[in-house]
Amino acid sequence: MLEHVKWFTDPFPTQYDRLLSWPVALAFVLALVAIGVAYWIQHNVPEPAAARALERFARYGPLTLGLHTGIALIVAAIFGLLFVPSLHVEDKGALGGVILVMEAIAGVSILLGLATRAGAAILALLGVVAMQPFTFESILEQVPILGIAIFLFLIGRGPFSFDRMRGVRPPIEGEDIPSAALSFVRILMGFGTAYNALTEKLLNEPLAKSLLERYPQVALNRPVGVPDEAFIWLAGTIELALGLVIASGQVTRPVMAVGAVLFTVTLFVFGWPELLGHLPLFGIMFLLFVAPNADTWRVRRALRPAS
Repeated sequence: MLEHVKWFTDPFPTQYDRLLSWPVALAFVLALVAIGVAYWIQHNVPEPAAARALERFARYGPLTLGLHTGIALIVAAIFGLLFVPSLHVEDKGALGGVILVMEAIAGVSILLGLATRAGAAILALLGVVAMQPFTFESILEQVPILGIAIFLFLIGRGPFSFDRMRGVRPPIEGEDIPSAALSFVRILMGFGTAYNALTEKLLNEPLAKSLLERYPQVALNRPVGVPDEAFIWLAGTIELALGLVIASGQVTRPVMAVGAVLFTVTLFVFGWPELLGHLPLFGIMFLLFVAPNADTWRVRRALRPAS
């Protein structure tokens, strides 16, 4: 039940007053414990050489991220959506049309690697523009998209792009750029995961319950007699912990592998809307799986600012 609940059921208002309740406080305590455990593992358990060897694929990170994001943006624009299945644009009037055009332009630019940084800037601006017809909360839930925009603006689409063929030079260069770009995309993905755990589960139990009623096959608790309330809290706590661990930068590669498996499994339940909404996240997960940080020369060389 780690999918985005709002994509598949009717909306319910988030109960932010529950932030002070003991179940949510306990969820945060357990998430902090998870960070501590992850920190200990990161600094005491050597990473297998085979895992570190994955860094040789870091040069494909910008390409994979760009393809996943570009395709998702173009398909979403065609179907009148902003990023995800829950954000319908067709009833937003003229501003809705502007949003879809911006989304399509950003998608084509990022997909082809043609004026990538302009496309990334449009993508970042799109989130600001969309706050008018949508809510601040609904846009904040998509904050990993901002991480992608920042990464592509700093790094570019890499060697497999039209920008490289045109000899485009990066506007910002420096040894710290790869580390900064990876940090932005990782922290914002972690924040988005944790924030969705709050707005769709821990602070919105009615919303999560409606999903269990509409899709009983995801209610894994019922065959063993666990109440829905406990299952929702557990799912939200796990998602909150995963998000904060991702943002902390600990055991990033294993967490990305677990996330990819979980997101893939949910595709069999929710189908193409789940794939569309998670496609950019799959791109992020590949990037952070092969290059969780820029601590090695191989990653810094592969992700140095280019066209």
